Amino acid sequence: MRALRIDDGRVLSGGRELVRPGGPLWVDLPPTAENIAFVGQTFQFHPLALEDCAHEDQRPKFEQYPASLFSVVHRLAPTPDDSALLALEIDAFLTPDVLITFHSAPIAEVDRIFQRCADEPELLARGADFVLYLLHDALTDVHFALVDALTGEIEEIADAVAAHEGRDGHELLDRIVSLRRAHAILRRRLSPQREVFAALARPGQGIVKDHTAIYFRDVVDHSVRLTEEIDTGRDLLASAMEAYLSHSNNRMSAVTARLTLIATIFLPLNFVAGFFGMNLEILSPKVAVPLVIVAMIAMPATMFWVFKKKRWL
Repeated sequence: MRALRIDDGRVLSGGRELVRPGGPLWVDLPPTAENIAFVGQTFQFHPLALEDCAHEDQRPKFEQYPASLFSVVHRLAPTPDDSALLALEIDAFLTPDVLITFHSAPIAEVDRIFQRCADEPELLARGADFVLYLLHDALTDVHFALVDALTGEIEEIADAVAAHEGRDGHELLDRIVSLRRAHAILRRRLSPQREVFAALARPGQGIVKDHTAIYFRDVVDHSVRLTEEIDTGRDLLASAMEAYLSHSNNRMSAVTARLTLIATIFLPLNFVAGFFGMNLEILSPKVAVPLVIVAMIAMPATMFWVFKKKRWL
């Protein structure tokens, strides 16, 4: 548990000893049962919101209570092996004077804003709602780099599909499926956060001051842009998948057609060999042997010439 409190224009940094009603105060702590119980008893937060803090993997949401606001947002980050996206949950309680944030994993943006507030007293002095804006703004902006990186990879895949690459394996298809899974996570986690920021940006709430709500509108704008980029990337991925599958089907059809033509060319040879292999004394050997040889050479050559002329080969 760590806390920042303004006292006589100075920022006091400490732990549980600074946690009491009144502020401006920011408390950042992990969602252990002991911490949740302590915060609930100290500030009398609603039991349902405290229960949400105890159970992680909540959907991004905003809840308004008589004396506080409760929000859930996520910070998405690649896993260590860069094979998937990991959602780090941040639960926040906001009162007119106090900001309480819960998160189980270290988050660089939270640490950076916490250090800024410790070094610059005027930030925390502007109120707990302004600190929450700084935190949400930092979390939203960092997702632009993540979305841009995925968009760049999508463009590479689209170029590879257009150049007919990846025909000898499933590597390209695996990349497309992996990116579609990542974009599904992005949309499921980030799109609902726009509603959270829009709720905080509404004027006349009381807890979020009107001059701070203006700043949250900027976060809403950034969140809308993120959602639009995610939707655009999803559409590009769908187009790349359709192009890849269409190209694969075309290649399979071409291969099937060639095999069919080859089988068709050999079909009269089978007929000739089967007919004269019945040992019927229709023709004398002096006539039959040259005739069979000429037929077996002429018919495939003629059929090949006809197929080539019709551009079936």
